[in-house]
Amino acid sequence: MTTPPMQSPPSPPETPVLRRAQRKGPRPEPPEHGWQRASDRIVATMTGRSGSAADRRRATPAGTTLLLTLIVGVLTAIGIARVRATTRVLELGAEITELTAEQANLLDERRRLAAERAYLRHPDHIAEVAKNRLQMIPMSPDLVQTIRLQPGADHPPAHAGEEPSP
Repeated sequence: MTTPPMQSPPSPPETPVLRRAQRKGPRPEPPEHGWQRASDRIVATMTGRSGSAADRRRATPAGTTLLLTLIVGVLTAIGIARVRATTRVLELGAEITELTAEQANLLDERRRLAAERAYLRHPDHIAEVAKNRLQMIPMSPDLVQTIRLQPGADHPPAHAGEEPSP
């Protein structure tokens, strides 16, 4: 038995396939960490070297560091202003709470003092204090004596609104 000779498979239409050995130029080395940015590839192809730190510095547009510093500074200032405003609002809230409590205490004290004043001015209370503490007695009309001053040479009669002379 003889086996028929093997035939090669039909070749596909020719397409330009570049193999690693056929690529032109030196092969760029990947960065140590294994990740690569698009700008690193551009620098590597332009210079023919891998993306070193010096290449990346050259690829960074001028003023980027200043712009980033300015943005960070502005955001920090905004954050500080917001924290300061929040702190001020909380301080004012605490002060309002304290003043509201003080106002309530003063209003209670005012009500208590008004009630005490009304009690002290009541005629029954006045009569009780006069009788017990001051040991006064009610005045009857027959005990009232009228005192009349006789005008003399030394003391002229006093008129309303005038003071006696010395």
